[in-house]
Amino acid sequence: MKTPRSNSFKEYGILLEGDFQEIVEYLEKNSLLPEQGNIYVADDPEFGKLASSLAIKEKYFVGEMQAGYCNGQNELLNCLEYHGCPEVDIAATDLVLLLASQKDVVNKEIQTEKVVPFFLKKGEGVLLYPGTFHFSPCKQEKGGFRSAVFLSKGTNAPLKEVSLDPSYFKVNKWLFAHKEAKQASLGAYIGLKGENLKVKW
Repeated sequence: MKTPRSNSFKEYGILLEGDFQEIVEYLEKNSLLPEQGNIYVADDPEFGKLASSLAIKEKYFVGEMQAGYCNGQNELLNCLEYHGCPEVDIAATDLVLLLASQKDVVNKEIQTEKVVPFFLKKGEGVLLYPGTFHFSPCKQEKGGFRSAVFLSKGTNAPLKEVSLDPSYFKVNKWLFAHKEAKQASLGAYIGLKGENLKVKW
């Protein structure tokens, strides 16, 4: 499996330099890890006050930033989304990110065989470019995964009105769902074709 240190990752984002132990320890002590499914907290105000979080905001975001996390037991691709801003992810456990790029979109669809897995070690951080397709991390440990998620303020908030773009699912969130994903039953645009990939651990 590839890592963010491989040349191919440059298509999707950059590996961040730095010590993210403060972030890892905060999530270990203060974030829930469900026994089933995932939990996503878009913005944890106390998390955003950490020195490490403020450093990420200053370096990578213009305007307000939200500091949140995604934890859980996911093993499947299910969906891909992208944002119009960068996303900074810090792995608080070993995990795998499933990524695709805008060039993989053909006729408003992505073939899942184009999706590339990248393994992140606990404590590693990456910046995903605006437009990079990604979704929930996949676990690499029996207990599940924990991941910090930094985005522009307001991302993933509910839409106030229906968009003409069927893939525009929430604020600053374009979502392509697989037909087997629960998001498809909630009205998400079905834009992933092929096998709903499962990550081994």
